[in-house]
Amino acid sequence: MQQNLDPQTGLENLRETLEALTDDLSPLFREDSAQVNSWRRSLEAVSESLLDQTLRIAVVGPVKSGKSTFINALQGRDLLRRGAGIITAFITRVRAGSEEKGWVELKSWEEINSEVNEALAMVDLVRGSKGPALIDLRRQEDRNRMQQLIQELKQETVVGGETFDPNVVLIDAYLSGYATLTEYVKEKPVLLEFGADELQKHQAFVSQESQAVYLRDMELQLPISWLGEMVEIGDCQGSDSPNPLHFALLQEYLLSSHYILYLVSSRVGLRQADLKLIEAIRILRMLPQTLFVINTDFDEHVDLDELQQLQERVGDELNLLVPEAKIYTFSALFHLLEAEEHVDNLSSRERRRLEGWQEEAAMVDLSRRDYDNFRNDLKVLVNNERNRVLYGGVLSHLQRVSRSMKDSVNTRQKLLSRDQGELQVLAEEIRMRQQSVAAALDTVTHTLSGLRESLKGEIGKAVDSYFDTKYGPIIRDTMLLIENYQAQNFERIRSSETKKLLPNLYLFYQDFRQMLSRHIIDKINLRIIDFAKNEEEHIDKRLTEAATGYWDLLRQALEQYHKTLADRGLTISYVAPEKLPRPKRPPIKPPPFSAFIQRSESLGRGSLLVRFSLRRLGNLFSGLKNRVLRRSRGAEESGEEAFREAVALIKNEAQNELLTYFKDYRQNFKYAYLFSYTEHFTEALLRVFQDFGEAAMVDISHLQQVARKKVTSQEDTTEDLAIVKHRLNYMEENLRLLEQGLGVRS
Repeated sequence: MQQNLDPQTGLENLRETLEALTDDLSPLFREDSAQVNSWRRSLEAVSESLLDQTLRIAVVGPVKSGKSTFINALQGRDLLRRGAGIITAFITRVRAGSEEKGWVELKSWEEINSEVNEALAMVDLVRGSKGPALIDLRRQEDRNRMQQLIQELKQETVVGGETFDPNVVLIDAYLSGYATLTEYVKEKPVLLEFGADELQKHQAFVSQESQAVYLRDMELQLPISWLGEMVEIGDCQGSDSPNPLHFALLQEYLLSSHYILYLVSSRVGLRQADLKLIEAIRILRMLPQTLFVINTDFDEHVDLDELQQLQERVGDELNLLVPEAKIYTFSALFHLLEAEEHVDNLSSRERRRLEGWQEEAAMVDLSRRDYDNFRNDLKVLVNNERNRVLYGGVLSHLQRVSRSMKDSVNTRQKLLSRDQGELQVLAEEIRMRQQSVAAALDTVTHTLSGLRESLKGEIGKAVDSYFDTKYGPIIRDTMLLIENYQAQNFERIRSSETKKLLPNLYLFYQDFRQMLSRHIIDKINLRIIDFAKNEEEHIDKRLTEAATGYWDLLRQALEQYHKTLADRGLTISYVAPEKLPRPKRPPIKPPPFSAFIQRSESLGRGSLLVRFSLRRLGNLFSGLKNRVLRRSRGAEESGEEAFREAVALIKNEAQNELLTYFKDYRQNFKYAYLFSYTEHFTEALLRVFQDFGEAAMVDISHLQQVARKKVTSQEDTTEDLAIVKHRLNYMEENLRLLEQGLGVRS
């Protein structure tokens, strides 16, 4: 193996070599040989593991904490720019690679028109108008109608106060970006790729809302030599963003992340948004994998003493939430500006700013020292995690297959030298020992399969109780929240002021759905994740505890089996470890409950919408005016009564729709998530037993058949085995060198 290959390429080459050796050895075994099947199964697992060896690092923090500048500093280039998007919600992912490139995936026309029509339907409700059944953004007359609607809305000031209407923002953004992107959007999603000289175009999709609304997904690839390849850094949107879906998307990304880099702005220190985000990280069980950075603004601090006072205060506050938190203090912007790759391109203003900061020697020294420490620590963590988790498991699989192959070849070479009588006696002894190993495997399979079904029963009861529509904690709390929500901030409506009825009702509806969306994402989603993590840990513990006892049983059977071979001069080097190897946890995540407020299946595809029927809401809105007018003109409270009735109906509709969704979600959570997790974890444990048990099985019957054949055939077989053994020796040496290079122990 070439020593200059990166670890992933080296592992893939070794896997392919072992796969070829398996094909070469297969004719020397029975077609249904347990050993050959074990090798093939292990190599298939390696192939699957190598498909995505990405180590994900999430960069998080409240809005304006400097996340994009921080990532730019890590790569030494001012490339990543972030727009202040309200509607768009996706993670800007930067993947460390060998070359500069990027891609964006555009939505299809069907998806775009679906979002626009739903937004228009909501806007039309409040205005009492009924436009065409469906519009198509590609038609000029439809775009004219939308443009006219936007102008009228601005004049009417339908949305007032501090409540923003995401439907209006969405329509306006699609209209603004149409001329630029219409030639690229097709009937199916389109992938646009950008080379090194086109990355500025790529960034326009992120920084401009009018283009970002057309996106389904995006990614940048840039060389970050000090981190190595196959590392992804996610620029996550602020946890206190006005769009609750940003926080939902952040939760989703953190569930698949290996490390978190948490930024605290030195201008404000810890705030309420930090407490919310840190609590979310705790629920996700990610605090031990979180590094904290006080992102320093030199312009905000008089001297080093003031900065260190802030550093001490933030440290004390953080330690109350995260004991032994690792904290670094440095200016990401300063290190970006002085980066070698960037310093020659500074504007005169940036150069003056950098020179002014460099005069603050004490603060600069602190920043440089902590920045160097941070980079070194992060590099070590990334390398250790990548080698242990991403490569360690793959390497152990390859070593197990290689050793098993070598033991099998050695055994066959020695057995072929025996006469038929001796082989017959040995065959009986080996069969007896193999039956003990097979019995141990059957026992653990039966036990774990039974426990799996028992666990499903326990899980089912726990899930049904947690999501009980009457007594379940999150459903009960949510229903009470809706029931007690007061429409206190809206004007009283009298019968003579019917024009105010629909605008006020719409204001209430916007405020209500924003409140409910926040509650679903900030509270319900995280409480469900916490419940899910507890159930995962319970499943792992129960299955692992049961399997551990049977691991000793299997090891004893294998030891007796190896002793029988050793007594006959057949030594096997590959033995089962003393402790049960822990299988990788299934990559199955709890489904986000926040999908309830999403317009489409993917997070962030559209504005906030509580999904009770638009038709029913439309009928309510259109009937209100007539109901008020039919009442006595002298009844001053008729408009207010109609308003209260409408509010009650909206709240009732929301409760009913949520209850329906909770029931559907409960079934999905139970069967597609927790039951599936239990199945996969049980199968993973059983595969550990099968791999170690079947890898040691010597096929005596096949050897007896070979021995009965002509001497020339036996000699040919012996020669073939010698060739394979030579290749396995070479393979074993390469595995040893790769293990040393990765710094892991399999």
